[in-house]
Parts: sequence; structure tokens; C-alpha cells
Amino acid sequence: MSQHFSVFFLGLAALFWGHAGFALTRAELYQATVPFAERCESAPPAAFQAAMKIVLVRVTGRSTAGEDPALAPLLGNAHRYVQQCRAAADKQLSVAFDGPAIERWLTQNSQPLWGHERPATFVWLAAQTGSVTGTLTGSQSGTVVTADDTSELKAAIDAAALSRGLPLLWPSAADVQRNHLDYAGVSGGAASTLADLARRLGGEGVLIGRANGTSASANVRWTHLFRDRSSEYSGTLEGVNRAADLYAELFAASGTLVPVDIEVTGVGDLRDYASVQTYLESLTFISHVSVVALTGDTIRFRLATRGGAESLQRTLSLNSRLQSIAAGDNGIQRFQFSR
Repeated sequence: MSQHFSVFFLGLAALFWGHAGFALTRAELYQATVPFAERCESAPPAAFQAAMKIVLVRVTGRSTAGEDPALAPLLGNAHRYVQQCRAAADKQLSVAFDGPAIERWLTQNSQPLWGHERPATFVWLAAQTGSVTGTLTGSQSGTVVTADDTSELKAAIDAAALSRGLPLLWPSAADVQRNHLDYAGVSGGAASTLADLARRLGGEGVLIGRANGTSASANVRWTHLFRDRSSEYSGTLEGVNRAADLYAELFAASGTLVPVDIEVTGVGDLRDYASVQTYLESLTFISHVSVVALTGDTIRFRLATRGGAESLQRTLSLNSRLQSIAAGDNGIQRFQFSR
């Protein structure tokens, strides 16, 4: 491919940014809120360190990241990474950090980095009837918790998911009614049936919970399904935390940048090319994308990526627009572009 042609393609990639067609769930990784009643100007280093701990749990995927000695230098200089600070409601301090700078530090120090590319997890939660407010749909013996619910239990689950950077999807009341579900249908339904429905509603992973109440301390028996994996947990927040642990294990990348070549076939025109290139450049663990060959409707890209080919394959599988196909005779990973 000529240099002129490559530059022309890159310009089109920028032009078509808003039409790339790849809509991954992006967690708000680099913002955190911590208790502090005063103004930002008077905040002590400990306040920024507390906010940085929250962020590091999200971006490394490790629940113990805030106590990891290897991350102590980053925590000790937390104030240097602050991009924005403002007072929030209820005597809170909202802090936004410099994400790219934190990512560079983690990469340079061989620490795991779990980027914006995260599975959306659909939650089916059946709770025994108790003291609860909000919009719930269910039978006399219990209820199916929906997106509009304001119970303590849902608030606790949402807060835990936010702290881990885990995107959750909840059914609407209309979803429950449309699919003829009630408390008995979720609490006693087949996991495979609920998982199929959750995927049709946009979930990549599925959490199915059976709770003995709707308080913040209610015990929940969880089933987590993701691809070919199925796990059982017990505890109010155990489902969320263990799901985040699994995703981080699969998708967090560490180590230095290495070159990886891939081929994408089915690229029919410049708009398709722009969509693919823009998507690849949006991935956190890829720092550079270049085109090395163009043959018919197939483009070979060279990526500078953390984690190598296996990590790349797992992350690209989160987006159905690039579907893995059999490698060519040269052994290069190949993907089919799907419009």
C-alpha cells in the first residue's frame, strides 16, 4: 500500500469517527468520589490517594490494588495525576484523574491494565418480598428487581459494580412483563433459558440471583454465566465481585508492547475501513495501528499491543463486528468484518 493511500485512509478514519458503528460499554474508570467536606484546594493528599485507590481497583481489575506495594509510588503521587476536582453532594469530593498517564505508568511498571472494553452483565434478581420501595414487578411471594427499583439491595449491588468498573444491565418492567416472567420464573427458572433471554436483551455475561430479602445485607445465591463458564456464589455482593475478578483475569493485559499482525476480511469500502481502524485504535491496550498490506477486501494491520495475540483475541471477541475465523497459511489471526 502506498504511503499516499495510507494517509488518505487515515484521514477518512478520522472523518468517519462518529459513524464507526462499534459501541462498546465504557466504564467511567478514572473518576472517583470520596468523603471530604471542604474545598478541593484544602484537600489533603490522603483524599486524592483514597480516590486513586478506587480508580486502581477498576483499572487493574484487582480488588486489593489499593494495598499492593507495587502500586505505592503511584498512590503516593496521586495528586500529580488529578485533572479535575470539585465538591459534590453530601460532603463528597469528586476527583477525575489523567487516564492515559496512569495507563502509561502501569504499562511501564508491568502492572495489569483492564481497559474500557468490558462485558456488559445482565442481572436477573428474584427477591423474597420484604420492605422495599420503588418499581418492582412480581408475585405475592417475591419480586423481580427491575432497573427502576430503589431498594437497598439494588443500590448496594450497583455501588459494588461501580467500584469494580463492571457495567450492569437490569431488565425494565416491560421486559419482565413482555417475557411473562415473575418471581417464580426467575427464582426457579432454568439458567440456560434466562441466559438466552439476557443475551437477547444485550448482556454478554449473565448474573442470576435469588435473594432472601431486599435489604442491603440480604443474602443472595448467585449463578454467573459467561461464554462456556458457569459459577455459583453466595453473598450479597459476591456475584458482582467474582464476575469482575473473572473478567479482569481474561481481559486485563500486562507487560511491554509487542507487535501483532492481524488480517480483517470483508472490508468492502472506505467506510468499512474507517470503522475497523477507529475501533482498533479505541482499544486501551493497543497503542499503535498501521496498515501493512491490502489485498482485495482484506487488510493486514500491525498492532502494538500489550498481552500478545491471545489477549487480543479475547478482547476482540467482545465485539461482534470482528468475528474470528480460521487463521491463514501464514498463521496470522484473521477476522471477518460484519456490518
